[in-house]
Amino acid sequence: MVASRKRRHLQQFQNNFFAHNDAAGRAVRNETNDTPQETRQEQQHKHISFEAATTGHLAVSSLYYTVPHSPAKRRFGEPESQDVHDLPTDDFDFSSLNDIDEDIGSGKRKRTAGVKFIHLEGRGDLAQTTCFCGEADPIYRCQDCHGAELVCLSCALHIHERQPLHRIECWNGTSFQTTTLKALGVHFQLGHPIGVQCVNPIPTFNDDFIIIDYNGVHEVGLDFCGCESAQPHITQLLRVRLFPATTLDPKSAATFRALEYFQMLSFESKVSAWEFYNTVARLTDNTGTRVLKDRYASLLRMIREWRFVMQMKRCGQGHHPGGIQATEASAFRRNVSSDAVDPGLNRGYAFFVEETAYKDFLASHYRVGNPQEKSTCSSHSAVNLADTRASRGLAATGAGTVDCARHNFKRPCSVGDLQKGERYINMDYLFFSSMRSSQDIHILNISYDIACQWNKNLWSRMSTFPHQYHIDHNHKVVAFFVPKFHLPAHIASCQTKFSFNFIKGVGRTDGEAPEHGWADINPIATSTHTMGPGSRQDTLDDHFNDWNWKKVCTMGTTLLHKYKAAIPEVEEHASDLKEFEAALDPDQLATWRKEIEMWESDRSLTNPFEVKARTTVTQAAVRLALSKAEAEEIEHGVHISLDNDISPSVLISSGMELEDQQRRVELEARTIGQHATDAQKIKILQHINALRRRISTWSRVQLLYMPYISCLRSPDDIASEDKVHKIQLFLPSSLPSSFPCDNRLLRYEWDLRQAQANDALDDLRAVINMTYHLYKYKNAFVRGQRANTHAQGIIHSAESRINAISAKYTAARDALIMLASKLGKNDDWQRILKPLDRAKDAVPLNHDEGKTVGQQNISWIWKTPGVSNNQEEGLQDSLRVEWCKARARAHRWEEEVQLLREEMRRVLSSFEWQARWWDAQGSRRQFSSPAFTEGAVAYAHRQAMLRRRMSAWFRSLWDAVPSWSAEPPAD
Repeated sequence: MVASRKRRHLQQFQNNFFAHNDAAGRAVRNETNDTPQETRQEQQHKHISFEAATTGHLAVSSLYYTVPHSPAKRRFGEPESQDVHDLPTDDFDFSSLNDIDEDIGSGKRKRTAGVKFIHLEGRGDLAQTTCFCGEADPIYRCQDCHGAELVCLSCALHIHERQPLHRIECWNGTSFQTTTLKALGVHFQLGHPIGVQCVNPIPTFNDDFIIIDYNGVHEVGLDFCGCESAQPHITQLLRVRLFPATTLDPKSAATFRALEYFQMLSFESKVSAWEFYNTVARLTDNTGTRVLKDRYASLLRMIREWRFVMQMKRCGQGHHPGGIQATEASAFRRNVSSDAVDPGLNRGYAFFVEETAYKDFLASHYRVGNPQEKSTCSSHSAVNLADTRASRGLAATGAGTVDCARHNFKRPCSVGDLQKGERYINMDYLFFSSMRSSQDIHILNISYDIACQWNKNLWSRMSTFPHQYHIDHNHKVVAFFVPKFHLPAHIASCQTKFSFNFIKGVGRTDGEAPEHGWADINPIATSTHTMGPGSRQDTLDDHFNDWNWKKVCTMGTTLLHKYKAAIPEVEEHASDLKEFEAALDPDQLATWRKEIEMWESDRSLTNPFEVKARTTVTQAAVRLALSKAEAEEIEHGVHISLDNDISPSVLISSGMELEDQQRRVELEARTIGQHATDAQKIKILQHINALRRRISTWSRVQLLYMPYISCLRSPDDIASEDKVHKIQLFLPSSLPSSFPCDNRLLRYEWDLRQAQANDALDDLRAVINMTYHLYKYKNAFVRGQRANTHAQGIIHSAESRINAISAKYTAARDALIMLASKLGKNDDWQRILKPLDRAKDAVPLNHDEGKTVGQQNISWIWKTPGVSNNQEEGLQDSLRVEWCKARARAHRWEEEVQLLREEMRRVLSSFEWQARWWDAQGSRRQFSSPAFTEGAVAYAHRQAMLRRRMSAWFRSLWDAVPSWSAEPPAD
């Protein structure tokens, strides 16, 4: 009886409301006789309010008022009318509109946000004597329903019959106090549709079932279905999107949306489960006066199982006839647990290798006692210190991964724990495990920051692995690379032999994919370092999955951006190479081209990118010596390094590099002038911002070794300095003589500055030689305005390079003068490293300056140690190296465009293949229930449509580029 009366009142209210709105709409459109026609060109504004009528019903009243158009919009001759037109309706009261927060004449709106918040603490305008149902006093309102209307107990229970997790407030006469739906008598019945009463409801044990939602931890009244055809309790929970904490007699659960919310939150902000649980607990009670049942351990279990189940579902394993059981592999942490106590759920299904086989193989290798090979290149801690890392009490000192170098994807079965740093045996296992899913690849380009050492005995080490891990490398084209960022730390021969810039077929790949991935995953270490081994690996697997999925979703814009950036680079570098070759001797050029093509076919031949051996000390040689000395100090326990990654020598070396980059940015800014294009401005601004970030990062480490710098530079100085090249780095040489500084840092800079000056002289001689040859060839053979313009442009670039190198040498020498006085050095070094006069000293060997042969002097730069006495050989060597590099740059950009086109085409093909695969999954598995069959088909169809939609979206993005085509290139 009561329910029918409620429905009649609601129906009457809806009819009145919609009739009123229809009349209001016609009035605004001037379709009624009540509104004067002259208001057609005026702005109509409508104000609606809800209030309790005298009958106890919820009444709606509306006010329509007219304001004139602005002077720009009002037609000439129209009156400035401000008439207010009321729309009369039945049972609608306008008394609540006495105080409108609108100043109609001036158009100003009062700022009353703070008052409105206070207003919501009471019943406000919604206080009424009876509920809209007309029965009882309305004293309840819901924090999660839309609006703040008050209802009676009967209506509150009726509205929340299927919303047991909403938060209810009750008006106690003076204020609102929190209550729960369970306290009001709501029981959540499982196993039946809405409105169907269960004949045998089974309450949960002790009637204290806990549900974790994203808005709180709720104790609910929940009844399982005990009918004869009832499903198991966990099935009943899952069908209402509740994830049970246990499979037997569950006493708590989490909503699907809470688990999805936490999973996405952990991906983006790396929040821990503890932080999430405390957040929802505080949303439930933020005073501590209400003791909540602790379900943190249950949440951990549910999150872990949720991650695994979603992973299996998304990879289509739920459609496999064999289910999850048929899943095959590849489809720094404290020792707080063990594999037996906390085994992983994935077991090699995702990114971590199968733990048992991995550790068994490592144990067998350690029993043999094979020592770690020492590096013969740089003093690389990953190699030389692998056996010296402290690992006592640690289950792992880190993790190793194998990634796609082109697209930064985590590869399947390619992640594993490192017990003692990057030992070869660990990285070998991860590499061979990853390659098991890529046996059909013909060309294999392998990038590793210590590839120059790691590749030496790789195939002989492979023979100790089980046969299924072997690679048929004799029938593959295998090349080894060192990532571009790591390459400068290697010796000169490695920098040419393992460079991505010089070897054909790799485009503009940088090889730094693993480093990008660690930047995303490192923050999760605060959560995983105290986890058991299985929980940690499952969590990281889930994050790696999300990393790959985000890469897939952004592939359209990423490839488009790279492609649009590569097109002009191809044209620019091809033009530069053509102009360079036009200024060279054709016969010599043919010889060089033959040599480099032979080397590209057989890299065991002489490397054309290598210059002659130098007898002077270079910066690379000094860095190597300092690294060796630091390694010895570490072994003897006397090392002063205050940072795990940056030693004192690296600090000084990096500071000198930043100083050099400041000069480059300053020169680049002066070069573009005042009338730069937008593209030039964007390019220089990107360089400035990147340099500012590097200086800021370096300066924070500098404070560890030079704390007194804080007296000279505040943390805000770097950000506040308008010109990045004017930021003072405060290297030891630039400090005042009275300022304290560690003598070891002074000696490090002394050695590096000497090497920097020698390097600058070597570079200066090479460029001067090239410039001289260009001038000579231009004067002898170049004819015509166009050819002369091209040749002059190349010469101008070479002259700019000479200016930059001269400035670098001068800066190094000035620093040496300051350091010599602080270290008590004599003046012997100044006999070799003399002051450089750009116009007088930076000249070719046979620079006559208008003098006769008997009067000519050779510049001192050609008489320092290490300079070849054979002028022509040095000249040709410099030109050959510069031409090889220019050719490599042009070819790599051309390859990059070809690779991007093919990758874009393959992305679309991959989406189409995946869509067809999902189409076939719908009917792959036979279920006993039609409902399960329908769900499997629906999910497969949704996944197929998702791939097709992404394919269409990517295609629409790429079709906007005229030079791209989805069709494969013709043979």
